[in-house]
Amino acid sequence: MTEVPEGVLVSWAASDEFTALAASQPGHASNDGMRAVVQAAVSGLLMQRGHIVTAAEEDGILVLTPAAAPIRQR
Repeated sequence: MTEVPEGVLVSWAASDEFTALAASQPGHASNDGMRAVVQAAVSGLLMQRGHIVTAAEEDGILVLTPAAAPIRQR
């Protein structure tokens, strides 16, 4: 996690141990597939808790502060 002016940038990388464990499982997802699953799960959870989440340019998500969030029309 890195604090940025817009909010917090959340990114991750699989450890060597996790990559080895995942590769040994039948029908394992690729690293990119696993990253997409984790990103979707984390994004969904944060949004359920009321946070505004957007994709980041890098492999991660940006959790916006209320001031940086787009104005929602009602």
